[in-house]
Amino acid sequence: MAETAPEPGVPAPGTFASPLTLILDEARNGGAGMEEALFLGFTTDLGFFEEIVLGATQATGARVTVVGDVTMARNDPRSVRLAGRSYLAGLAYADGAAFHPKLMVLAGPERATIALGSGNTTLAGWQGNAELWTVLRVDGEQSPVALPDLVAWLRDLPETVRFSAGVPQALGRVAALLDRLHHDRTPTASQVRVVGNLRSPIIDRLPHGPVDELAVFAPFHDRRSSALRRLLQRLRPGRFTLAYQPGLSDLDGPSVAALVQEYDGRVVADHDERYRHGKLVEWVSGGRRWTLTGSPNISSAALLLARDSGGNCELGIITPVSATLLPPGTAEPVARLRTVVPPTRTPARGGPLLLGAIRVPDGLEISTARPLPDIAHLELSPAIAPPETWERIADIPAGEVAWTVTASADAGSRVRLVVVDADGVPTFGNLVFVVDPDRALRRVAPSGFQAPTTRPPDLFADFRLAERFLSDLEALRAGLPSAVGGASVGNAGGASGTRATPGADAGGWERYLDECAGRVGRPLVLFALGLPVAPGPSAPVQDLLPVSWDEREEVESAFDEDDAEAAGIGGDAPALPDLRESDPAVRRRYRRWVERLVALAPGLNPPERMLVVRLTLWTAAAGAWPQARTDEWLPLLSRAVCALDHPDHPDHSGHPDHPDLRDLPERVQSQVGSLAAVALAVLRSHAPRYEITPETLAFNAAATAAGRLLPAADPVYIAEYTSLLGAAFGPAVGPAAVLDVAADVTRSDPLADAVRTLAERGREVHRHAPWLLHVEGRFGNPALVALEAVGAAEEASLVGAWAGSGSNGEPWALVVWRRPDLIVVDAPRSNPLWRHFRLAGLVGPRALAAQRSFESAPSVSHGPRNKPFDLACRLLGEMDLVDPRPPRCRS
Repeated sequence: MAETAPEPGVPAPGTFASPLTLILDEARNGGAGMEEALFLGFTTDLGFFEEIVLGATQATGARVTVVGDVTMARNDPRSVRLAGRSYLAGLAYADGAAFHPKLMVLAGPERATIALGSGNTTLAGWQGNAELWTVLRVDGEQSPVALPDLVAWLRDLPETVRFSAGVPQALGRVAALLDRLHHDRTPTASQVRVVGNLRSPIIDRLPHGPVDELAVFAPFHDRRSSALRRLLQRLRPGRFTLAYQPGLSDLDGPSVAALVQEYDGRVVADHDERYRHGKLVEWVSGGRRWTLTGSPNISSAALLLARDSGGNCELGIITPVSATLLPPGTAEPVARLRTVVPPTRTPARGGPLLLGAIRVPDGLEISTARPLPDIAHLELSPAIAPPETWERIADIPAGEVAWTVTASADAGSRVRLVVVDADGVPTFGNLVFVVDPDRALRRVAPSGFQAPTTRPPDLFADFRLAERFLSDLEALRAGLPSAVGGASVGNAGGASGTRATPGADAGGWERYLDECAGRVGRPLVLFALGLPVAPGPSAPVQDLLPVSWDEREEVESAFDEDDAEAAGIGGDAPALPDLRESDPAVRRRYRRWVERLVALAPGLNPPERMLVVRLTLWTAAAGAWPQARTDEWLPLLSRAVCALDHPDHPDHSGHPDHPDLRDLPERVQSQVGSLAAVALAVLRSHAPRYEITPETLAFNAAATAAGRLLPAADPVYIAEYTSLLGAAFGPAVGPAAVLDVAADVTRSDPLADAVRTLAERGREVHRHAPWLLHVEGRFGNPALVALEAVGAAEEASLVGAWAGSGSNGEPWALVVWRRPDLIVVDAPRSNPLWRHFRLAGLVGPRALAAQRSFESAPSVSHGPRNKPFDLACRLLGEMDLVDPRPPRCRS
């Protein structure tokens, strides 16, 4: 907006892109010095706000509060992901009238920008419509004279409007900040006045006539034109002009026409196709032109009534201007004025109106706009569940306006009231988003240096960047636990200088993610967390965590190309680096680089450990090691996976104030489990089951260390972590294959593992019963084959295995194992022989099978070997075997 004015320091109302222009200017030029951002409107589209406005506002360092009229709350829950978590989404109730001000305040300890106008916090109000805004600025030396009027209005607002929890405090913080800014600064813009109607009507703030000219435009007039009549009676203009948009301006044609004729006025028709939503009362007196702009329409509720007398809640500004703001148009005969029937609006006035839901120590504190006329029940839709999923959590008696329910809910969860009539028909009220005040009021204040913007492929395109990243990671580890990362975080009260720790506390974890982004860069933190690297750098990292039900298409923002580029939006998709054609010295550097990364991992916090695992996978896939040298990088990957759940982290080495970091916050367990599953799938694909190799040992160590993480694995994150790896690792990193490996590790089924192990050895084997294996074929010594099968499943509490079929007199054997007893039923001829061995210490069937002999096993005598003994009969009975002979399974 071009702030032209008849005298220096006097702002002029006019049209400009939207308050987003002011926010972007502050984010680009002012750094991160803001403390508070306040947005007031009649209608608020939180989905639009999150997509377009929130990130840029958070980049200024401000905590964010957005408030709209509860009767107009119509937010799509699928497009609102951050309300209550990253900002305070508040609601207002004006006792049956409209909460109608349009205000943006962006304030810090040294400066403030204030936009007061006609646009709601919606895409239409900030882009689609033609609006009028006036900008007030407070800088290091000057402050508008009207600022105390705005401060007083903000402080008085909660006395006449009912707000959801947290909003009155936000209004108070903004008012106090503006009051401090105004103190001791040189007054400027002395003729500008901020006017509201909390105690008296706005029309009382206008001059008494006669005036030379009066021109008005508003998208809404009241019935019978009562406000326009009072306006003309007060100002008594010598000339009168009424502008309107035919077919769009909501006015009463006959009464407006009568007033135009009575005051010998003229009508101007604005035929612009763009909807004009700005409100204007403009007059000329004594050679000076003045305007009233802001939220008031030409209606009784806006101009003639005070808020405490039943009027709307309105906010306007009176400003001298140098040129008319009346829209251009063509003169029309008064006879063409027609009454326009406005489109039907369906405010949520009929059902129960929830005002807010905020987390408190005992559960949720719920407030309503007005007392409940009937018994209602409260329903909850958890943040991680699809928005269509609701559960009943409490019954609410009639007459309540505030109460506490002992139910837990994550920030951003959805809550609504339901009233059921006598016929069983439910009426659903509006939904609100659960607010966690600690999270919603958090400020992210980046440190003075520019955070790195290195992306994963950059590390492989320039080894200097890789070395620099490694140095940052070493510095990050060296700073733990007292100074993780490189950013200070302000608390809700505005204090700064505290350092976040990544413990189980959700707030500490999230603050730590932002600090980590300040050290290693946001793209690499997103890469570690399995999140797309494309979003810009403005929003805090934790606010981007997806949920499985989020199926939104990517929405193009209202930034122009320059803005998008500056914000880091868009760009080419990352490609897997290729080191195979690089100089051998370069490949050796990257191999050494991974060794150093893995060595650092146990001393790092979870997001950096995840980053080490991903970079190890990428470096191996890129070809840093020769294809045949898997024995070099697989142990490194195994060690990196083991560190994911490392118990010896310096932040919790036995100290009661540092909880075990293995208890990761729930919101990141899926990422950690998914990344571990992908790495284990790669390890499994190189590790034979039938022999002990370095690759097998590497897999076993990683599976043991990370096994508890795997149940949280999510296909969405697995798909992200395996992207670009297929060319290097093939089907092993297919989502189904990764989940199969995770299931194998977590379900701990020794017999299923044994079947796969024996199949890899070339045995024809199947699971005959829950605790029985059958190895089919013709064997010279079937007892050793059956022993081999039992040894492959010796971790089972009870297991038996047949070898051979016994048909046509062929030899067969049955071996049964329950520690420490090994029963062998061997039939090299027609009559089976029964033997009993008792194994001690670490010796088991697998060790015996490796020796290809029973000679080293201590035997237990039970008399003649051609007869079964009691223990053997009991064990066979537990496996539901009456006859030890093998079945004929092939037929």
